[in-house]
Amino acid sequence: MFEQTTTTSYTSYSIPIAREGSIMDLCDGVCMVCGDRSAGKHYGVMACYGCKGFFRRTIRSGQNYSCRFQQKCSIDKDQRNACRFCRFQRCLNVGMEPDAIRPDRDIIGKQKNPRRKKLKREDSSLPSPGSDSPSPHEDVLVTFLVDVELQSMGGPAARTPLPIGIQRIKSEPDMDISSLFSNRYAYENEAYEMGYSVDRVATVEQLASALRRYLFATVHWIEALSSLAQIENVAEKVSILKSVFAPYTILCQAARTAQFSRDMDLICLCNRTTIPRQPPRHLLETNLLSNNLVPRMLDDLVAPMRKLSLSEAEIVVLSALVVLDPDSPGLSETSSNSLSQVRDRVQNALFQLIRENSSALQHVTSRFGNILLLLPPLAKLSSLVGENVQFARMFGGSLDPLLVELFADNTSEVIPSPSTRERMDVSTQTYSSTSPSLPSDLSEIHEDVPACTEPTRPAPVLPTVNPQMSYHPFYFSGQQFQMQQAVSYASSQSYTQPSFFDSTTTPTQFRFM
Repeated sequence: MFEQTTTTSYTSYSIPIAREGSIMDLCDGVCMVCGDRSAGKHYGVMACYGCKGFFRRTIRSGQNYSCRFQQKCSIDKDQRNACRFCRFQRCLNVGMEPDAIRPDRDIIGKQKNPRRKKLKREDSSLPSPGSDSPSPHEDVLVTFLVDVELQSMGGPAARTPLPIGIQRIKSEPDMDISSLFSNRYAYENEAYEMGYSVDRVATVEQLASALRRYLFATVHWIEALSSLAQIENVAEKVSILKSVFAPYTILCQAARTAQFSRDMDLICLCNRTTIPRQPPRHLLETNLLSNNLVPRMLDDLVAPMRKLSLSEAEIVVLSALVVLDPDSPGLSETSSNSLSQVRDRVQNALFQLIRENSSALQHVTSRFGNILLLLPPLAKLSSLVGENVQFARMFGGSLDPLLVELFADNTSEVIPSPSTRERMDVSTQTYSSTSPSLPSDLSEIHEDVPACTEPTRPAPVLPTVNPQMSYHPFYFSGQQFQMQQAVSYASSQSYTQPSFFDSTTTPTQFRFM
């Protein structure tokens, strides 16, 4: 049985995907319900004989349980019989399928394991990507991925409840992205147990805390999957992190929202707070939710996930597919190929997972395709996250240095200085004839753009004035007053050039100011 600890070495989970068949060297796995030794996959998940039989008896007899302790009982191999309500809810939460229990085939005590497996091999005629028959290798791989997810979220070993108050971000001056991979203890105190609720709207501090917690979870996933792909270079892990942090974060928020909430107008965060469809002003002012990010997440991801009713195992496998990005910039060809091989095996595991819970070919292929169709909108939303972070850097307040480093082109520039923020504040700008300096990424706009020349304008035509007429500075009589009106009107129609517009200013610069 895998040992559930807060800091886990992934050497015991090493799966050299490149060599076929070596996956069988792994141990049998753990029960996703109670953590005991697994007896294989039952009703869609890895489960022990005890939890398998308990789930089957509950469904077949149609029993209803109740909990005496606010539905928060601990379910492990030593206390799994203490509360049947919480144990059954745990079975459902990890993805056990009630529909997989068939009265005509699943008769208690009448069928041995070898015979059932033999009948399954003979009756099943469904093809799978890359293999002719169901492979036990995928079962072990899914078990490994579920265990990684449990540990990244805090897992059963995390006994400290999440504080109700605002989570403080404890930024260390010397902490950067590389240190997250080289020193796992650097963020151990901040990696609180992730949980989801719909009771409170997030504050700015809680939003920042949730983003940092998703960052730590992404690092945990990359460490685990890099061991499968045999990637040890820290720089390559950082490249993967920069590429997959945004899609992994969006996927977690959308999947857990669809799983734990039926409200169509809010997003659940990992620190038991929410973001409504129309975020309050204090969250909008951070600019991290610009570009209608929340409504698009709800409509493009959460709604389809609710229709699919993704199981826990399907969410975990989909998360692994997102993290396994072989096209991350900065990867060597060898590392990219290794990630591609692992991703192919995970994708095949997803197909086998769906196949285990259905006997109809049309349903299996349709569900498999619909789950993969979640990835394109996920990619679009991820690009919005990067844009919003850059937008927040220019016009928002101080950001988490780790978050800035993830999306910054120049990693040395972490947080703008006060003078830089003042220059970016429109309310403090003054017009000047000196051309402003544009950011480096806008320098190409100057190419082939003609300079704006000074506009020509006709001289105003003034009426003839009698030089012998005396003019009083305040009092005008008759004709003199009419002439003064004509002069004033002609002067008002003349074009006055702004002081900040000169011959060296391009149209692009004028818009930028």
